[in-house]
Formats: sequence, C-alpha cells, structure tokens
Amino acid sequence: MIIRMLIIRLEENKINPRDIPKVRGYIAGKFPEFLELHNHIDNNEFRYGYPMIQYKSVEGVPTIIGFNEYAVKLIEAFYDIKEIDFGNSIMEVHEKAYKIKNCDFGIAENYYNYRFVSPWMALNQKNYQKYNSANDKEKTEILKKILIGNLLSMSKYLGYRVEQPVNVFVKLIPVTVNFKNNKMLAFKGEFMTNFLIPDYLGIGKSVSRGFGTVVRTNNGGFK
Repeated sequence: MIIRMLIIRLEENKINPRDIPKVRGYIAGKFPEFLELHNHIDNNEFRYGYPMIQYKSVEGVPTIIGFNEYAVKLIEAFYDIKEIDFGNSIMEVHEKAYKIKNCDFGIAENYYNYRFVSPWMALNQKNYQKYNSANDKEKTEILKKILIGNLLSMSKYLGYRVEQPVNVFVKLIPVTVNFKNNKMLAFKGEFMTNFLIPDYLGIGKSVSRGFGTVVRTNNGGFK
C-alpha cells in the first residue's frame, strides 16, 4: 500500500518536545472548524482513532505531518501561519518547508529495523499492572504483543488490511516521561519487523503530540 505524506517543517525554529502540545493547542484554537487538525469534537469530547495529523519535534525542528486527504487541510491551515503563540512567548514562523512523499506501508518480504526517536507510550492502566509484575522475559513478550497491536490498529485506520502475520523483535529500555504533568512509563530503543513503516510515523498512544515517532535505521538489525 502507498501512503501519501505531507511533511511541513517550520525551518529556522527550534522547539523542545514538551512544547509540541502548545503548537497543537494553538492550531486547535485558531482553526476549530478543522477537526482533523486536533481531534476535538467539542470542549468535552474527542474523536478517537489513529491521528491523521501529527505534531512532532524532529531534530528540534517543529514538524507537522498529514496523511492522504488530510494533507489538504494541513496546507490550508498552515499557509497563512506567521507565528505560534505559546501563551508565555511567541514563535515567529519565517520559513515553512513542504515535502510530499509517497511511502510504502504494510507487510514486507524482508525485515527492517526501526528506532524510536521519541518515547513510545505503550502501556495503558490495565497492561501497566501486568507489565510491572512480570519478569524480564515476560515484559519483552508483553511489549512485542502491544507493538503488533499498535501496527494492526494503525493499519485499520489507514485503510490497510493485514493479511499475513506481523512479527516483531524488540530491544527497548524503559524511560520516564512527563505527560500532562504526570510521570509516565514509556520506552526508547529499536525494533525489527516485517512491516514497512514510513519515517516519522507515530506508533502507540499520544502520537498526535509527538510520542512514538519512528525512523528506519540502516544497521542491518540487532542482536
């Protein structure tokens, strides 16, 4: 399957990953009619599912990604953006770099290695308890099952039907992240899978806020 990706980089700007929600929040307030940009239905409800527009810090540069038809809304919204108000500061936007790519997505004949460039939010309240009480081998198996589940769920929302088994091997370490002023367990590291994932796609929870961003590596795998 081919996914069409629009990548907008706000060049000449640098941003801390913790400030990505402020970019998303500003856009949500400025374009409330564009639900695709923020997944809010109203003040109390959200549209659940895989976010088709994702906000990230890629090597410190504010980056926004849209998929397929959602890329049109992204272009419309950011065309006239000259600044982003963080509440306590203003980030002026002098240069925007647009790039459109056709990317392969889905089951592959070979295995590819990927690295999380931002923490992967894998656990919810239920599987956190299970993970926390498991031994090291069991923890690895839990993370593998969750990662496969994330790939299957993402495929569903992107309109791709998975007709062959997805296999993964993981080499991950736990990290603590600050999420909505709460300390949360997340993971960084690498994984190998027989599934093609475009660079900068997000996997897991809170990908619209920049978590779980992956890139393919060229190290030929890991032990």
